Amino acid sequence: MGPSRAVLCTLFLSGALGLTTSPARGRLRCYTCSFAKPCYPVLTECQEDEACGISVGTSDQEEEEDVIERKGCLPRAQCPLLGHATYWSQSYALRHQCCEQDLCNTAPSGRLPSLPLTTLLLLAWGASFSSL
Repeated sequence: MGPSRAVLCTLFLSGALGLTTSPARGRLRCYTCSFAKPCYPVLTECQEDEACGISVGTSDQEEEEDVIERKGCLPRAQCPLLGHATYWSQSYALRHQCCEQDLCNTAPSGRLPSLPLTTLLLLAWGASFSSL
């Protein structure tokens, strides 16, 4: 007999909300993509002193605020620091958001999946098992 539906739902919900655990130190797997839009992330294994990160850049120009985003491995020491980047001859101030779990840099910065959306996905997924 296979795992109960409750156990499967709990495992799915944990993964959907990013609640899976990973060692605090060691080699993390992260998504990487450049500032280019759209982002086509590639799986990357970080070095031992790196964390998964999302770097968000805002333009320094006054006439129009432009936002760029890059994902990848960042040195842990760089995570709390502000940075600077030049992309397409335009200057950007960078903020880094780091996380310490495998593949935790999937969500665009500041836009995590909402609880109602996650609940809806869980219900739809659970309904598909009840019809089997």
